[in-house]
Amino acid sequence: MIWPYIIISYFSLFVFGLTDNLRGPLFPEILNTFEISDSFGSWMFAISSISGFAASYVARHLLRRFDRKSVLQGGCLSMIFGLLGLAWSPQFNIFLGFSFLLGLSLGIIGLIPNVLVSLGAPPHLKQRLLSGLHAMYGLASFCAPLVVAQVGAITGSWRPVFLVAIAGPLSLLLYSLHSTHHNLHEKPERKPEQPSLRKSHPLIPQLFIACMLSFDVAGEIMISSRLALFMRREWNFDLQQSSLYVTYFFIAMLVGRALFAIVHFRSSIRTLLSTSIVLTLAAGFAGLYIHPLFLALTGFTIAPFYPLSIAFFSSEFPEDLDSAVSYMMAMDSLMLVFMHLVVGRMTDLWGIHQAILIGMGFFACSFIFLNSYNHVFRKKNSPTTGIRPS
Repeated sequence: MIWPYIIISYFSLFVFGLTDNLRGPLFPEILNTFEISDSFGSWMFAISSISGFAASYVARHLLRRFDRKSVLQGGCLSMIFGLLGLAWSPQFNIFLGFSFLLGLSLGIIGLIPNVLVSLGAPPHLKQRLLSGLHAMYGLASFCAPLVVAQVGAITGSWRPVFLVAIAGPLSLLLYSLHSTHHNLHEKPERKPEQPSLRKSHPLIPQLFIACMLSFDVAGEIMISSRLALFMRREWNFDLQQSSLYVTYFFIAMLVGRALFAIVHFRSSIRTLLSTSIVLTLAAGFAGLYIHPLFLALTGFTIAPFYPLSIAFFSSEFPEDLDSAVSYMMAMDSLMLVFMHLVVGRMTDLWGIHQAILIGMGFFACSFIFLNSYNHVFRKKNSPTTGIRPS
């Protein structure tokens, strides 16, 4: 166990989660301030996902030239300037420009924790520590709508929320400057790839698993980013009340990830992932047609999917993990661009209820990719059937 890796990873993902989830509760307010449509407003999410894709690509090259600590610090500085710009922007076009900068920082800061936990955890604890890592994302996401509600209630505006959020990346930057971490100051070791490894770990299976995860992430972000808008338009809630439902979603996610970090489950990874998706679809439909609290409950049902997928990914492709995770995050970014633009357009055409209903198809696509992986690649020793949570 390399504890410095674990500590800075958990801290980094908390900052990532807090910053990433501020815009969802603020989305209705931003639309009203700039007087724009849902389709145009969705670009604030899409353009940050585009830059997140660029950051995933650039990060692989940065990690070949610079140490992980320097790359992380660069991401913190970029995030600080991005948040300042979002708070100051007088026009939506300028707001989009700083959304691009924020997306770059999120892409960089989101990459480092997944890599370091996988490198710093012993094999028998990797899955539990990854669940704990993404429980930090759940904790940060739980805090985000609370920050929005409290700062909004005190100031009466959405702009100061971004100013308050600067405390996160600033604290992470100061912590990294005044602490020494085992091997964080060194460039990642690049081992020559052997022919046997190239055959057993080709690009196509990596992209296949990345697609599985990216469809799930798109569905998860669709709910978290549109839940406040759904409550405003379908249930006539105000900023504080709609933010509370987003808080419920992330409380449920935090509980779910904490549960998987503590409790030992005997089922295979593929069974756990499939169960997570099926329960999420059931809760999502119940939230649309019975009561919106079920939409918040999807945070609990989908909670284990991401950390379980990371454990699966790192077990399938242990070599050159920096590059492998960056491919995964790049696919996430592309899928999020597609999701935000499509859901935004569907909201304009048919309303937020129908947009979320159709968007549940992202979870169905993830289920299909998950359960067809073994059949497509015919892997006899795939972790989806052979690895069980410790």
